[in-house]
Formats: sequence, C-alpha cells, structure tokens
Amino acid sequence: MGIRLPVVVVVLALALAGCGGSDPDDESPVDTSAAEALDKENHAQNLKAKEVAKQKAAAAKLEARRTKFTVKIEKMVSNLSGEAGLVVGAPGGDGVTLGTNGSLSSISAWSTSKVPIAERILKDANGPSGITSTQRSNINRALTLSDNTAALALWQDLIDTHGGVDGAAKSIDKMLRQAGDNKTMVSTKGRESFTPFGQTDWSLKNQNKYMAALAGECISTPASRKYLFKEMSSVTSDTWGFGSAGVPAKWKGGWGPGTDGKYLVRQMGTMKIGGEEAVVTLAAIPDDGSFESGQAMATSIARWAATHLRGKVPEPTPCP
Repeated sequence: MGIRLPVVVVVLALALAGCGGSDPDDESPVDTSAAEALDKENHAQNLKAKEVAKQKAAAAKLEARRTKFTVKIEKMVSNLSGEAGLVVGAPGGDGVTLGTNGSLSSISAWSTSKVPIAERILKDANGPSGITSTQRSNINRALTLSDNTAALALWQDLIDTHGGVDGAAKSIDKMLRQAGDNKTMVSTKGRESFTPFGQTDWSLKNQNKYMAALAGECISTPASRKYLFKEMSSVTSDTWGFGSAGVPAKWKGGWGPGTDGKYLVRQMGTMKIGGEEAVVTLAAIPDDGSFESGQAMATSIARWAATHLRGKVPEPTPCP
C-alpha cells in the first residue's frame, strides 16, 4: 500500500494539470468585423463629405461666374439711352439665368403673348394634325407677321373652347405654371384698341422660364414644339433685335406704346451662339419714346448677346 501512494498523487497532479492552465493555443480568436465595419462607414462618410464640399465649391465658383457676367449685362444695359433689360438662360426647367430685368420688371407682353396662345390652340387640338386649316393660317400670321386679327381669332377659339374669356385666360395660365412661371396671369382686359392678352404683365425672367421650358422640351409635345419653332424661325414682322443679331435665331417680338406714349419693344426666343443654344429675352424703352429708337436698342442688345455670350451660356438643365 505504501508503495502505490506516490503513483496516485502523480496521476492526480497530472489530472489537475489537465483541468486548467493558460495554454495560448486554446484561446478563442478576437472578432474584428465590427471595428472593420466602423472603419468602412467612417471612410464612406469622409468620402461623401469631401464630395459634398467639392460640389459646393463648384457651385460657388459657377455662381460667382454668373454674378460676374450678370454685372456685365447690367453695365451694358445701363449705358443705353433708355430703360432696357436682358435675361439669358439655358433650355430646361430650373430657371437658371444670367442678366437682369433692369428697371423693366413689370412690362406688357404685347405680341409675345401670341406664342402661348398658339401653344394652347395646339394643345387643345392634340397637336398640329388636329388644328383646322383656318387655325393653321392664323397661327402662321400671328407668329410670323404678328397679325392681331389672326391672334384675336385664335383667342376667340379659346374663349369658345374654355367657356368664356376667363376660361381662355386660365387655360394659358395653366401652361405657364407648367413652365415654372408661377406669377404671370393672362390679361382679359385691353387698353384702348389693343388686344387684351397683349396687356398681360410678363417679366423678362418669367418669360425666359417659359421659353426655356419650351426649348428644353419640358412642356408641350414634340410635334407642337417643332411646329411653333418652325413658325418662329420665319418671322418677318420684326427683323430688328434677334433678326439682326448675326446668329441663327427663332423668336417672337412685341411692341406698343405705354400709357405715357413711349414705345416698349421686346423679344423672346433662342439664339445659337458658339454652337450652344441660349434662351434670350430682351426689352427696351428708349428715352425719346420712338419705335425706331426702341428697335435700334433691341438690335444693340441682341448683337451684344451674340458676341459676348460665347462660352458663357449656362448648361442645359433637366425638366422638373
């Protein structure tokens, strides 16, 4: 018996040794997936922050360029003999523009209002294929010759279709809203012998929004847009301004005397400048109040735009 005791003790000691200990080979590996995921998230956030900062810097630089060029436009119009304004934009729907109304923030549309009237006629007819031969002739005369009799006939068509004068005006207002012009309301009252719609208060900036939406394919249908711009490329009623700028252009003009007897002349449309399409609206009231001086001012503004806008036209923008 005395001989076996040490063996038992040795076996017990070995057993105890096997029940514990800190052998590094037996430790479980540390889970680093959470830390790695956090690192990736922080990296992604840093990249996003840098991209946002880059975009903000680019936007600020672009805005500075626009502001600088707008100052040039303001200087140009201030040097003319009378009140004037020039607004330039890109085809599309965000209303990004260069330029200024000048002091002409509130002016009568005159015959430029004939474009949305013609567009509404086309919309009601589901495009050019649906208009009558009489309407086709009236649109042509209203846009290329600025014929008031033809435009009044189209206006009467809208009155008949939309339940009266107010309905006709509101039907055009609706299209202006779709173009991003949330302020202009078509006039239903004339002045003296002038057309009611011609007395619509239409600012250059809001008019530019309408033309930008039309040129940027944001409103109307492809067939109707093509039809309207084809007519606007054949204008013979006002070959001053856009018509004398020396670049390809499509436009519609309007003119008439204010209550003070001074003539306002204005035009809206597109110009092809340096291979880029610019949406342009301009207006002028000469100091001497004559139609002839107004025409000369409009031509001066249009030629300045055709020369100085090369490389400055904003990029086309998406529709809303």
